[in-house]
Amino acid sequence: MLDSQSIHLKALDSADLERLQAVLKVICREAGRPLRAPDIQEIAALLIRLYRHGVTDEDKLLSVGRLASAQKAPSRVTAGAAGRRAKRPARQAKLTRGSA
Repeated sequence: MLDSQSIHLKALDSADLERLQAVLKVICREAGRPLRAPDIQEIAALLIRLYRHGVTDEDKLLSVGRLASAQKAPSRVTAGAAGRRAKRPARQAKLTRGSA
């Protein structure tokens, strides 16, 4: 059942989807991420929600998408680097104990 807010949401046509896809492709290219990546799919969903609520300016959508991509980027870097940095805290702990 539709609530009162859902009734006023903009339905998307093929031109709308093409605009959103163009914005998302720019974000993918800049982030170096494939379109099917889970984080990019989350950004796509966000952009669709904004568009349906009336935010149709491509520059604004691109700005929001870039911000969302940047906020998701540290978690990808941290996850990839976690294995390489796992030993560093142990060495620091030994130095701390030895110098005390």
